[in-house]
Amino acid sequence: MIYAKPTENLTGVCVEGEFQDFYELVDSIYSMTGPEDSYDDPYWGVKNRLLGVCYDIRHAYQGDREILFADNNVTPELQKWHGKVLPKENVHYSVNILFPEAVFVALSVEEMFAFCRENYEIYKNDELFQRNIGLHDYIKDQALIKLFSGAVLKALGDVIGPEGFKSIYKEIERAKSPYNFEHTYFDYITYYVDKCNLEYLKTDPAKRPDKIRNIAKRFVKPPESYFKLKRDFEYSAKIEHCSIYELAAPEFENYPEEIVW
Repeated sequence: MIYAKPTENLTGVCVEGEFQDFYELVDSIYSMTGPEDSYDDPYWGVKNRLLGVCYDIRHAYQGDREILFADNNVTPELQKWHGKVLPKENVHYSVNILFPEAVFVALSVEEMFAFCRENYEIYKNDELFQRNIGLHDYIKDQALIKLFSGAVLKALGDVIGPEGFKSIYKEIERAKSPYNFEHTYFDYITYYVDKCNLEYLKTDPAKRPDKIRNIAKRFVKPPESYFKLKRDFEYSAKIEHCSIYELAAPEFENYPEEIVW
């Protein structure tokens, strides 16, 4: 099981799980994003944000992040019944992820699933991981990634409250409607996520519930400020004859060296 809860200062979400939970989630993310890495991929930005989260989760189960202990309800009676000495706590691994970053990934990944299906139909024998990949894995991988997304969105709801989350979820449902032919995260300019991360880090902790609600709404229904940023990057990329992701953007990389969670 994957859990997520707000950090003390609402700076991010603390994602927690056992070794196997994190290991399988990381494996599913790698399979879903595929072995190819091309700027021509319309979901390149979304995939790389997901892979950024995956990097931290992988380091968590490798022991490079926080380690917690969770009661597993083992009683003396249970041990006597089974005739075994059992541990009374399980080891959990955890990692902190910036709130806007986590929310963006949780909102955006489902849209890319259909475009990732070919990874499971073409690569019958993935030489990189030395395993067979089929559509049965596709179903399982979607479920595990959705589990992570659901945990993050639950943490978001815990911070912004039922009414705040309801207003956002209405937009999520609208986007999923069969009558909606827009793809919000197709060719998404993820420098905007950095912009929101940096805005959020400068926000007083007491004001962060309102701020993260506002940012989540902007991720679900991009405002004009997003489209202006997109136009600016696309224009610069055209002038430089390169991908938008090859452009230097120092104003979106100026993260603090230390983050108070």
